[in-house]
Amino acid sequence: MRAAVSIPIFLIGVFVAAATLAPVGTAAPTAADGDALPLNPDSSPALERPGSAASDAAGPETEVTVRRTAGGAVAYDVRVTDRTDSDRLWIVLRGPATVLSAPGFDRTTDDGTTRLVWTGESSEEIALTVAVPDAATAGDERAATADWAFGPVPFVELQWAADGSVGRSWPLAERRAPDAGTAAVLGDRYAVVGESDTTRRTTPNGRIDLVVPSGVMSDARADRVADALVQAERNLDVGDRGDDVLAFAAPESVRWGGESVPVRDEFWVNAGSRLDDAEAVWLHEYVHTRQSFVLADDMAWFREASAEYYAASLAREQGLVDRAAMERHLDGDPSTATLTDPDSWAGETVPQRKGGRALAVLDRRIRERTYGHRSLDDVFRRLNRHDGVVTYAVFAQAVAEVTGEPHDDWLDRHVNGSAPVADQYGPDARPLGAALLGGFGLGDAPTEPGVGAGGIFATVRGAGVAFFSIATGFSVVAAVPLYGALRRLQRRERREPERGLDHAVRAR
Repeated sequence: MRAAVSIPIFLIGVFVAAATLAPVGTAAPTAADGDALPLNPDSSPALERPGSAASDAAGPETEVTVRRTAGGAVAYDVRVTDRTDSDRLWIVLRGPATVLSAPGFDRTTDDGTTRLVWTGESSEEIALTVAVPDAATAGDERAATADWAFGPVPFVELQWAADGSVGRSWPLAERRAPDAGTAAVLGDRYAVVGESDTTRRTTPNGRIDLVVPSGVMSDARADRVADALVQAERNLDVGDRGDDVLAFAAPESVRWGGESVPVRDEFWVNAGSRLDDAEAVWLHEYVHTRQSFVLADDMAWFREASAEYYAASLAREQGLVDRAAMERHLDGDPSTATLTDPDSWAGETVPQRKGGRALAVLDRRIRERTYGHRSLDDVFRRLNRHDGVVTYAVFAQAVAEVTGEPHDDWLDRHVNGSAPVADQYGPDARPLGAALLGGFGLGDAPTEPGVGAGGIFATVRGAGVAFFSIATGFSVVAAVPLYGALRRLQRRERREPERGLDHAVRAR
């Protein structure tokens, strides 16, 4: 058996240097103690992670240890073992990592991708580093204290050739199940190294883990967030259930918002994000984990649009916000962007703004045409089940299948066209009776964004005001002669019996 290759990957300053931030909580062990931090409390201090996240063929095994250095940086040590059947071996690195040294490997770098090709020489080390963020670059997706470090996991791909075939594995893309007291929680894309707490909720379809770096969020608030995610899992009936979800509460020093990796069911959210807000960032990122479809360019808008609409809708269903707040959030200035044409977008928020509004109206149309038996959930579910890339044509067909009738005219105007999405009247309107009842607070049919909070006049405005006014005018004009005719007919009917009685008297 050939000698193993030890590849310690040092990511110096992937996270903000600990010395620049005040410590939070109790001190965690560091590399200064001479030991790596265990990823599992049942493992030895220097944990070795056998295997890989996935591979195309049997090949070399890898062992990974994660630790913090004396300077507060995070280091991933990768050891490749059992290369007996490998004819060639190379490593691919992407991202801001910089290779410091790689004896025994030939190195090439092209457009941000570094390839290290093993020369067949004896075991050597590779050292990688990322520059420490300064005041101008810190605060994106990375943060650290003396006790913990949060940030993205570097991309490392191991490739090998054996018997004419090529295999691959991703040593750092193996999720570790977080447990209370674990000194490091390593996800597929994000990690907390150091002190953290995990709030776990078990659902009928899997598990939701919320990982919070020490001191970033109170236990009570973490419980509320975890409970909201569990409720969202129950309420969102769009398929793609059954996988464990890993969520991170990022410190408030990182950029606002969050980020999700749908294919990995993993996301992070800025810990300062509120639950009682129609923007509902926690629910927005969770919705992404339920999107298993692959979208074509003309459907790229749907990923953010569906997350935006369903986040606000789920927040309302949970009582975190009221209907008026939801409608205000989804309402906005008319947009003439064509959702299926990203080149027409004035900004990156078009999918959330116009797209979310379009889905709100489409959901209402589906519910009305199916008498409440179906909704946008059914369309979402079909897209998740679709075998292949979801195109605009696939989406339009799914809508037609759910409602039993095509909606191509409306979709072509507002989704595949530039017509703004606002209160819809004429052929796009709710039935007038339903709109009026909704305006008076009667019935439970969902109203369109921007409709409902202002009563009847908010319901029938714009083109609806003209229609309502004309209809009322015609009613008045027609009622006057009709009322007169009815009065004359009534007087005539009263006179007929009197004439009959007079005739009978005279006959006697």
